[in-house]
Amino acid sequence: MNIITRYKFLFLFLSILIALPFLIQLPKVKTVDNVDYFTLENDPDLLFYENFKQIFANDEFFVIAIKKDPLFTRENLELLKQITNDIEEINGVREVKSLANVNDTIGEEDFFMVRPFLEDIPEEADDLNKLKQSALDNPLYSKNLISTDGKTAAIVVFVYEKPEESGFRKKLLKDCDAVLEKYEDRTGKIYKAGWTTTNLYLSQYMKQDIATFIPITYIFITLAIFLFFRNIYLTGVAVLNISICMGSTMGLFPIFGITLNNVTSIVPPLVMALALCDIVHIFSHLDRQVLAESGTMENAIANTLKKVFLPCFLTTLTTAIGFISLYLSEIPPIKDFAVVASCGMIFEFFFSFVFMPPVLLLFDKNKIFTRIEGKGTQHNLLKKISGFVFENHKIICLGGLVLVITSLWLATMIKVETNLLDYFKKTDKVRQSINFIETNLAGIGTLDISLASKTQDGFKEPENIRIIEAIQNYSNSLEGVDKVISFVDFIKDMNQSFHNEDPEEFKIPDSRALVSQYLLLYDSDDIDDFVNESFDHARISLRLSHHSTGDQEKLIQSIRQFIDNLETKELEIRITGRALQDVNTIDSLVKGQVYSLVTAACIIIAIMFFVLRSMSLGFISILPNLFPIILNFGIMGALDVPLNTATALISAVAIGIAVDDTIHFLSQVKSNLMEQGDIKVAIAGAILTKGKAIILSSLILCIGFGVMVFSRFVPTMNFGALSSVIMITAVIGDILILPSAALYLAGLRIKFSTSNVILTQSLKGTKGDKVE
Repeated sequence: MNIITRYKFLFLFLSILIALPFLIQLPKVKTVDNVDYFTLENDPDLLFYENFKQIFANDEFFVIAIKKDPLFTRENLELLKQITNDIEEINGVREVKSLANVNDTIGEEDFFMVRPFLEDIPEEADDLNKLKQSALDNPLYSKNLISTDGKTAAIVVFVYEKPEESGFRKKLLKDCDAVLEKYEDRTGKIYKAGWTTTNLYLSQYMKQDIATFIPITYIFITLAIFLFFRNIYLTGVAVLNISICMGSTMGLFPIFGITLNNVTSIVPPLVMALALCDIVHIFSHLDRQVLAESGTMENAIANTLKKVFLPCFLTTLTTAIGFISLYLSEIPPIKDFAVVASCGMIFEFFFSFVFMPPVLLLFDKNKIFTRIEGKGTQHNLLKKISGFVFENHKIICLGGLVLVITSLWLATMIKVETNLLDYFKKTDKVRQSINFIETNLAGIGTLDISLASKTQDGFKEPENIRIIEAIQNYSNSLEGVDKVISFVDFIKDMNQSFHNEDPEEFKIPDSRALVSQYLLLYDSDDIDDFVNESFDHARISLRLSHHSTGDQEKLIQSIRQFIDNLETKELEIRITGRALQDVNTIDSLVKGQVYSLVTAACIIIAIMFFVLRSMSLGFISILPNLFPIILNFGIMGALDVPLNTATALISAVAIGIAVDDTIHFLSQVKSNLMEQGDIKVAIAGAILTKGKAIILSSLILCIGFGVMVFSRFVPTMNFGALSSVIMITAVIGDILILPSAALYLAGLRIKFSTSNVILTQSLKGTKGDKVE
């Protein structure tokens, strides 16, 4: 370390030179206007879904809902027509469906014709009521294009899929809003909901989070450093160092082709907080006593760096391992987070030991070395904590054990799910729109069932059409399924119309020839969304109001079980759609969480045993690190916080971070033991020497994670809040539970050793008696 302080200007120049290539990349950092990245890599279900969409077109849509009482007036229906026509003209809109442009089948005996439902808008009230009843009676319209009370009309907007255009949805919805604004004085409040709007708002909230996280983190961290060290110069150096660390880390985004998304947006405040942790441990040794003992400022800083180098290196290593373990996930944004966050740890270690020391040497020694070791309120507080631990170490151990057992029980209540609605606060306009549309119309969640026949025109066979009907009817009976539409609905409607609109004839005809005749008469492309041109591939479309992946998984399993029990003959039936992708993602998330946590834990524990070179210290080191993680799962179970895309990151991240202070504490304990040989003196000294840095670094991490509660994205809020709790409980683990466990085990060892001595002496005495 002397070489860095001796050639300070050289190392200052080199560190800036290393940072520069990354810093110049900052203007190229990109955010995304979608959250389409939450998919599994090389997933067979995803590949099938993509091929399925090639046949039946992209199934993405959003619903525009307008409530009018009465809805069926000439003025309101004309308004519906105007809005529908204008939205059809928007670039990027594939198709629009509403009562204003949907087709209706009108028939007589042995004949029917297809014409627009609102071909002519009547003026008389009686005719309008008949039109309303006709809409409510049509299963293709009810809950899809009109509410069951006849007061809410829906305009369903299907959009093209353009993944190459990141701002596609944003522009499309902006154009849509411009259309709706023209009519807002006549429509009243309008509600929009669907994957298009949800997707965009999630990405927009992420951008707002970035704009919020970074300045708030700067403010809080600056205040924390200043309040603890009461030194404006150290505060300035710390802020400069975390800025270059964060800037270099962010510069990796364009280099690796990574974008800022709802997961990677966590990186900036996280790296800022972690960069400051090493700084705190360095600053905590910069006191006047070190300066006096070292002689010069250069030697004092070099000696300080030597003292903390190994613990800081190990904490960087273990934290990076915790992050990189997340690379085992099959979800791309989590893999991206793993790469960037672990690289951020390398940056923060490098700049803390290569860039910051030369910067410190640019100032007068009396402006940097202002602290007096062993004095002040904080030192007195640590002495009281040390006394409390020595007096109550058994009670502390018992209390920790009770908390762990309780938390393990509560952890069994954790739900593993992603719930679209729970991504948004209850007061959020997105959630309110979803609630309104799903209360009055059908759910915005989607699931599809693919049916493929091995023969051309297979779905002109009444037998195969009845299989579609059976699956449709069963699906419709399930809770959470609001609407099911298939090719069957059109065939039944045609059959009813062909028989003079007789309600008894709303059924599948028995003759293939009759089905073929209907299809020849049916002059509309409406059925193209549900059966292909060769009639060998059909689709059943489900609209869901259950957004919990747990509920969706049960629903999917139920439908699969029903299909397996059907006599499907030559049909290949497979469930697909967006809901299935969500279920698969959360399932992979849980597996990835387990693999990441186990991998990180095993590697970190192995490192701890190797570094400490002590079985007893190695086992003791495990306790304070499991404590906050187990407690975290207990809190999640107690507060009904689900394991989802954000909270799944916590454990692997936490075990890498929580072990940092343990390493610093036990390294000091081991050093004290080697010098003094007394475990009690060693622990007391470690609390006084490392306690301040441990408390401050944990407080800073709380701040770094805590700023995430300002997010508009609920999973990110949960991640921030729970991670902050983990940092607090990690302090309790390191300052209270770790030394208490060490004292308790030391006590047991002494008792065991004393018992052995007594037993040995007793045996010797007995043997001597026998000899006599």
